Amino acid sequence: MDIVDRLDAAGSLLADLSSRLASAKREARDAAVEAVAQGVSEREVARRIRVDRMTLRRWLGKAVT
Repeated sequence: MDIVDRLDAAGSLLADLSSRLASAKREARDAAVEAVAQGVSEREVARRIRVDRMTLRRWLGKAVT
């Protein structure tokens, strides 16, 4: 495999991973918003999906200070 083929393969892999990551983030955000709406605490939701609480607050449309 020459270097151009390796670059093409690496680019394809990165594009696939980027798409999968974006999908996972959307799913996490949607589940988090639903969980908070159902009464689960922000702290618990953030801990379970492994994001910073301030990230969760942004997803919820709350002011982050």
